[in-house]
Amino acid sequence: MQLIHILGYAGLVPFIGLTFVQLWPQLIAFTLPFSAFQSYSQIILAFMAGALWPLLNQQSGPSLPVWVVSIALVGWFSSLLLPQHQLLVLAAAFIAVRLIELWQGSLLNYSPAYHRLRNQLTTVVVFCHLLYWWSL
Repeated sequence: MQLIHILGYAGLVPFIGLTFVQLWPQLIAFTLPFSAFQSYSQIILAFMAGALWPLLNQQSGPSLPVWVVSIALVGWFSSLLLPQHQLLVLAAAFIAVRLIELWQGSLLNYSPAYHRLRNQLTTVVVFCHLLYWWSL
């Protein structure tokens, strides 16, 4: 398995683990705050959007990278403006980043294996956000 796949799947561990702990709090002896899931989600979203910045800026000009990174900012501002719905906003933001990747596929030149990986990761992350939000 390539390093990028290992790192991608490893990045799911906090999403899945924190969702399980939220759904079944008896799994651990202490409570984890909602902010653990929230902050990890914001960090990963910012990373995913930021990773697209140089690729898109180089080939499409500055406007598209600004939009991509603004998605991460919307995710962060949602914690201030829409705290009850922030997980839904973050889930939508992960979908938006993935859709931009697909839309700009010819510019990004990703392999089919990477596209499958990104689809799997995004699906799991969005599912965890929805489960966590539903459990609140």
